Amino acid sequence: MINTALLKEDERFSNAIKKLFLNEVLDQDELTFLLSCAILFLKKYEKDSREKNCLSFAYFILLKVALVNKYYLPLYDISINMGWYPISRFIFEKELIEDIEVFHVVSDARVDKFEFEGIVETYKQKNNRLDLLNSDVDEKAYIAPTSFGKSKLIQEFLKKKDYNRIAIIVPTKSLLTQTYNTVKDLFDERKIIFHDEMYQGEDNFIAIFTQERALRLLSKNKDMSFDLLVIDEAHNLMDKDVRSILLLRLIRRNKFRNHDCNILYLSPLISNIENIKFSNSQNIFERKIDFNIKEPSIHLYDSDKNYYLYNRYFDDYYKVESYSDFLDYIFSHEKNKNFFYLRKPKRVEQLASNICSVLPIDFDEELQVISESLARNIHKDFYCVDFVRKGLIYLHGKLPDIIKEYLEYKFKNLSKIKYLVSNSVILEGVNLPIDNLYILNIYSLDSKKLINLVGRVNRLNEVFDKNNSGLYKLNPDIHFVYDSYFTGESAKLRNTIKKIKSGVFKDKVDNPVLLNYSDENKLDVLGEGGEKNVSSENIIKIREDFLIVNDLNDDFKFKCSLIESKIDSIYFDFDLAYKVLESKFIKYKSNKNWMELDIIDKISIFFIDGMDEYIANKNLLRLNKEKARNFYRMFNENKHKLNVNQNIRFLLKYFYSIQDSYAGKNFYVGASYGEFSINDNSFSKNYIDLSTKDEKELVNIALIKIKIESDFLSFVLYKFANVLYDIGLVSEDEYNLFTYGSISKETNDYVRLGLSSNIVASLERNDQLKNLSLGRNGVVRPNEKFIDFFEKQDDLFKFELSKFIN
Repeated sequence: MINTALLKEDERFSNAIKKLFLNEVLDQDELTFLLSCAILFLKKYEKDSREKNCLSFAYFILLKVALVNKYYLPLYDISINMGWYPISRFIFEKELIEDIEVFHVVSDARVDKFEFEGIVETYKQKNNRLDLLNSDVDEKAYIAPTSFGKSKLIQEFLKKKDYNRIAIIVPTKSLLTQTYNTVKDLFDERKIIFHDEMYQGEDNFIAIFTQERALRLLSKNKDMSFDLLVIDEAHNLMDKDVRSILLLRLIRRNKFRNHDCNILYLSPLISNIENIKFSNSQNIFERKIDFNIKEPSIHLYDSDKNYYLYNRYFDDYYKVESYSDFLDYIFSHEKNKNFFYLRKPKRVEQLASNICSVLPIDFDEELQVISESLARNIHKDFYCVDFVRKGLIYLHGKLPDIIKEYLEYKFKNLSKIKYLVSNSVILEGVNLPIDNLYILNIYSLDSKKLINLVGRVNRLNEVFDKNNSGLYKLNPDIHFVYDSYFTGESAKLRNTIKKIKSGVFKDKVDNPVLLNYSDENKLDVLGEGGEKNVSSENIIKIREDFLIVNDLNDDFKFKCSLIESKIDSIYFDFDLAYKVLESKFIKYKSNKNWMELDIIDKISIFFIDGMDEYIANKNLLRLNKEKARNFYRMFNENKHKLNVNQNIRFLLKYFYSIQDSYAGKNFYVGASYGEFSINDNSFSKNYIDLSTKDEKELVNIALIKIKIESDFLSFVLYKFANVLYDIGLVSEDEYNLFTYGSISKETNDYVRLGLSSNIVASLERNDQLKNLSLGRNGVVRPNEKFIDFFEKQDDLFKFELSKFIN
């Protein structure tokens, strides 16, 4: 290891390094000295490849010398020698070396064989790709920093003729759409599906699924399995939430049905591949890129209002200047695409408002179109209606999915939208152009999340864009910004910055179904609504094993259906609760009065009524009250028939009806927006006082309430309904009307594709479904009449339809 303490004490060396960090041009003596030091570091690395810090420090010197002194020759030489060919090719083609010699021409010619489908790969990138493609091992893993060719690797696997039934598993719906569009354009000869309902018994297809959709497909088709599973963001397998357990359930179930299936794990954040194994019999062939050619520049605006640059090699800070406040600092360092990271959705909106308050209004026609579309489809008082006119949007998980996707798309494709304020929904969302990152809150930001977040800045395709004049994007700017309100008075930004120092992280295996899970990891598995489930780690493992072993056993269909839907986790003692549910099943399966009940009443009677002593999630007990059941009947009906704007107006009337009543003004909104607790013993602030809110605030509260209740329907009530349908206590028409909003097969086929039920309802009202047809690959084909109709529609309406119409 480099003795950084001795180097720091060397005045000549430390002064020269400080100048590089401060982007000050070195004189000739300093330049010669630092380059000589870099050569010594590289020689030390050549003798022992474990000396990664030597390579990293040498690379930093050569990169900064290129950027600050405009002297690119040393960077070119190391790039050729280390196989970092995208760097050497960019330097050569941009003629950044003053005196090009024959050697440079010859060495650049050798780079040609590392060109692959329009991009130049690094030496390791190419060889890793070929090794993985040629390996006979069933399970393979590619661990590499963000944007190091994982998408290309997937495409190469899809081109192989070895696999008939392929499933690419992505963590978010946004990535599902992005991946679908890419695959659709490249493989239009194959059937491509992105919803489990699109499967029609084919033996040759490519599926792009979330783990939930893939599991539903396997549950409904017991004789089906995938030949190839591609697991994107595979580090999620180690996490402690429900979706991680579902992802592992998918892999295990597919392996149980098809022992010879192939699995490709992709991740930038797995330290030891052994930590994603669930069985001793697994053998995972791994290829890894553990050196990132992006070298972040770490900036700190601290609580003393001073701005510092951080030297991660010396763990030292260089004071640069002072600013009046954090907004002054932010605007002094802004670039074309600026991303502000916070944690809580409410804080996201507040920061967006603060930034917009000092931005000038500059009328732009494209931004005006977006603003008007948001006002028309959402509400004129939706915060982003005003914000987007100033080139700013915000994103968080409490926005309805279609709005989030629309705003992501606009940020990605319009240079005039310069500012994005968001929380962790960005970490596994679509690839966005970001060249400046401001981190204002560090709560729960561990090393892995931090590395993932930093990796979002300057993706490699942007770094080596031929329109760039230099390689400055290899040195992305990461700003840690303190503000007492947004960051928290007790927050220590410097402690978090230290996590970047080594770039090394350890895997934390919190999933109790994994082989390397330790009982020392105290696991709180979160339910769909964010509540802590009472299931212990052992019970989770036992139930997951039960599902796999009894996958094809109809004798346990009801019990498996309950566990599959995570309904087991709502009860303190599932075994006792199951006996009650079994007796209810026997009681109601031949009861004529039962079939006349409304589906929400059926859910309440079957799963909630008389089960108070068993239910862990007390939030569900509200379904015992007729008022709550009436609310969800109306909300579900409105969700299917009304657009967001109409739903907001419905909720506003509801708010005003209870705003001044003593019993109703304390309104439940959840921890993300809550301001106080109505229970003195509770630490959770889940309530707001409606009487203190003006109309603009109520509109935006209504918007997040729509998302919260839509999620409750999707993740709780629809799952209850699905179990009742599976065991014959709900008819197919009942189920379809409740879940999809219609009993029409034609209508529901479009909803299952992913179109929102209110969009489909709007197309029905306008008599447009007859002008559409479902083609292969799930593509919706319009005729000329529909195209005429489409061109007259609103921008947001067009956006949602254009994801499906070809």
